[in-house]
Amino acid sequence: MKLAHLAIPTGVMRRSNTLRDFFMETARCNVPGLPYVDEQGRLIGRISIREVYKQIAVPDHLLRLADALGDQTDNLDLPEIQVAEMLALPVEDYRLDHMPTVSPRSSIVKALALMEVHNSSYVFLLDGEAYQGVVTRMVIAKRMIECVMEQEREPPASDRQP
Repeated sequence: MKLAHLAIPTGVMRRSNTLRDFFMETARCNVPGLPYVDEQGRLIGRISIREVYKQIAVPDHLLRLADALGDQTDNLDLPEIQVAEMLALPVEDYRLDHMPTVSPRSSIVKALALMEVHNSSYVFLLDGEAYQGVVTRMVIAKRMIECVMEQEREPPASDRQP
């Protein structure tokens, strides 16, 4: 299984983008993060949907109480006006500098190991310095199932006609 075939092509985030742009692209591509590039198009970081939510919606003091929160937390919910204001914020304020990357020649095991080390559900696929897309745990899982199903459909070698 080659990582090059598993990459989900996405757009990239730049200084001019807002959180609205970020959420639209992550939702369109069904990915949990996007690369962030500088003015020359060089990959210099990433924007993670998990980190954005941690900063705008789930303050650290609530994390310790997450299991104790009841279902009736109306005073903690985000009103629509706040959401509109948040989506207008510049995406660069949420940039993470570390970004797990793999090449098209990397193994799936390496991609999964990097995801684990970086507490991430995705890595970026780079061919040299050229961004190719996002590889996620779910895409790898889907491809594994597809491979098994393909093998199950093929008749055993002993049953094939010469």
